[in-house]
Amino acid sequence: MKQAYLIHGTSTRDDDWFPWLEDAAKSAIKLDRLWLPDPFSPDPQAWDQAVDDQIPVEDGITIVAHSLGCITALRFVAHHQIQDVRLLLVGAFDRPLPLYPSLDGFTNPRPDYADLRTKVSKATVITAKDDPIAPYRQAITIASELEAKLICQEHGGHYLTSDGFRKFPLALKELVSLQE
Repeated sequence: MKQAYLIHGTSTRDDDWFPWLEDAAKSAIKLDRLWLPDPFSPDPQAWDQAVDDQIPVEDGITIVAHSLGCITALRFVAHHQIQDVRLLLVGAFDRPLPLYPSLDGFTNPRPDYADLRTKVSKATVITAKDDPIAPYRQAITIASELEAKLICQEHGGHYLTSDGFRKFPLALKELVSLQE
């Protein structure tokens, strides 16, 4: 069975579509939803350590990430000598968000995409033009920098429960596709 890891953002591993994705993928993919400390007041070093403690540093890993989890996933890949990484990034951003200055420590410095491209074999970035939290243009830039598949939807918001995302079939489809 294939293995994947999910890094949430400023929510919890049990919020939004994360439990649904774990359950929906379980026939083909074992998805571990990570525990991150103080998700509503995150600290970059504490999150980096928590991710290091829960994701093995090995070639061929698959990471699903949402929101702040996306930059956290990119930081994880950047900090380790690994290859053939597969990424599914939803609601991604890599620059400061004016409404959330407390998250600036995650985005400074920006990722070295030239280095990341040597490590990432497949990636998909999903964003929505009506995302009120992470400007979709940042996700488009990330997809371009990673040479990733981009799915830019007209509607979806930030892909939260409040946006109607208790289930997320598109994420399941893309996760399965990354494993092929």
